[in-house]
Amino acid sequence: MNSISIIEAVNTTSLTFQGQEIITAMAAGVAYVAMKPVVEGIGLDWASQFVKLKKQGEKFGCCDITIPSLGGLQKMICIPLKKLNGWLFSINPAKVRDDIRDRLVRYQEECFTALHDYWNKGFAIRPTETTADDRTPLRGIVNRIMGKYGLTYQAVYKLVHKEFGVEHINELSPKQTSEAIEYLAGKVIEGEFLGKNTTPASKFDFKLYADNANAACCLLEQLCEIYGKEVDPALRLLESPAATKMIGRLSSALAISQSIRGALYRNQGMKLAG
Repeated sequence: MNSISIIEAVNTTSLTFQGQEIITAMAAGVAYVAMKPVVEGIGLDWASQFVKLKKQGEKFGCCDITIPSLGGLQKMICIPLKKLNGWLFSINPAKVRDDIRDRLVRYQEECFTALHDYWNKGFAIRPTETTADDRTPLRGIVNRIMGKYGLTYQAVYKLVHKEFGVEHINELSPKQTSEAIEYLAGKVIEGEFLGKNTTPASKFDFKLYADNANAACCLLEQLCEIYGKEVDPALRLLESPAATKMIGRLSSALAISQSIRGALYRNQGMKLAG
């Protein structure tokens, strides 16, 4: 294994990758990532991963790099940043920390799709990022949580960033945006924000909120049906671009409302109101 020595003056950077803080350094024009913080950060045993990296050093492009730290120069085993995705793809999700297991599984599923598309279609496309309008429902629930529990934007969005491994909500795909809303709604239902609430938990009427969500969802379902049968055909005859935009927004809003309704009822063990 080659050893690349970096003088202390070379800058190192801490950045977020899939929700985890990692240390990177430049050597011979290549960005490397220190593996020990990554391995320990996701809950794996460093000793066994160290052996694995040593044995597969050529595959992962491993090298020993001397990196400046608070305690002085420290030699760390590193791999090129471009190969970190491949290393993560090889990890067994059952062996990582519980709080990041779902994110790792989602990441690996995305890798499967990307590889399939690359070899069968000749290209792979990242999931479409959302627009400001797409994120309106997510901002809505964030605003409600802020108002009810006295939290800041940063505190609430930090939960979403960490859960989905992004640095900004505009990096969320439409599917992840819906999942983020259900994720935050679940935290409210589980009482994780109640410490900030001035209203005793016993006075929080879950059934009322669940029934209100169900009523709103039913109205939205009716609206979608009316739009599909009466409004959409008229707009398409006029060749209006609003037709595609409207059906897309309505479908997304309906999916989001259904997910919120389902989360409320599932978490309380209740049946949908008739």
